[in-house]
Amino acid sequence: MNALRYLPFAARVLKTSGPPLHLTVYVTGACNLRCRHCFHFAEVAKGTPGPSAAEIDKLAESAASMGPLVWVSFGGGEPFLRKDLAQLAGSFAERGLRHLAIPTNGLVEERTQPFVEEVLSRHPELFLSIAVSFDGPPAIHDAIRQVPGGHARSMEAVRRLKQLQTRFSNLGVGLLVCVTRENQDTLAGHMQWLVEELQPDNVTVNLARGTALDESLLSVDVARYEEVVAKKRELIRSGKLNYFRFPLARLAVARDELMYEHVARVARGDSEPHLACTAGSLSAVIFERGDVHPCEILGKSIGSLPEHDWDLSRLWTSAQAQALRAEIRDTRCKCTWECAQADNVLFRLRSWPGLLGRMAKG
Repeated sequence: MNALRYLPFAARVLKTSGPPLHLTVYVTGACNLRCRHCFHFAEVAKGTPGPSAAEIDKLAESAASMGPLVWVSFGGGEPFLRKDLAQLAGSFAERGLRHLAIPTNGLVEERTQPFVEEVLSRHPELFLSIAVSFDGPPAIHDAIRQVPGGHARSMEAVRRLKQLQTRFSNLGVGLLVCVTRENQDTLAGHMQWLVEELQPDNVTVNLARGTALDESLLSVDVARYEEVVAKKRELIRSGKLNYFRFPLARLAVARDELMYEHVARVARGDSEPHLACTAGSLSAVIFERGDVHPCEILGKSIGSLPEHDWDLSRLWTSAQAQALRAEIRDTRCKCTWECAQADNVLFRLRSWPGLLGRMAKG
């Protein structure tokens, strides 16, 4: 993969208006678990079906006509419950997508390897990252996810993905941890153990957010969240966690450090420093039925893709979209959703002295 592929996006640091650079697409609400910290639990309970393959193809074509995408994430539900997931990935990859990210519980064992082999054999320029979720030591993990033996099965899923990495250099294997009330006192130490045991490329740290099936899990001590983040930073700087192998990975590490700091400030209720949110300008979330939102948190839509034949470009420049962007700007909208905050750090000029300083320190 060539770092020059990323140069066209540099101008968006100075001008956030324009086509989206990254999309989160909920490909299904169906899930084989009922995680107690899940904010998407209502759709999961209904097993809300995702867009058809034909609709995803129209979406990918429309997005590509607006400009290249850097990053698409498939959400759910459990994405690997889609038998046609490779076809959905191909719709974006064949139109120049740089990165595809898929979070998974790792419990649809029979589909992961065929998916990786098909997608990466056909699209060697795509960087595919698959992150398997863990929520603490086995007893806590299995209690939160309500599946006996789930922790052990998820560990085996990571090991199988690591074996595939020997054949596909453009496969990234990550872990995803979510800090909740139930695991906050043990997660930092367990995360270190998982890194040493499984040797992933990255660990994504999320803070429980929004609503939840069990809302008691949302009452997180921000200091405990910061301990988990500090442990990740320690693991990277010690060389135990080597991050993904793609161009500008060093920049991504610096971005994540600043992003976690900003999430903690928002969670504590600090008013400054404030990073104006780029959700709805650089990114969008597309839910199962085709409703397009600027993010997962705000709960406001810029329109329905089924009403526009899945043509995102028609919604993106609409008066409704422009009004929602103005509302996000004027209300100084902020939240702890890491995907939006990562964009806010990377595409705001005021962040770049800090980013360059951290990159120089290695």
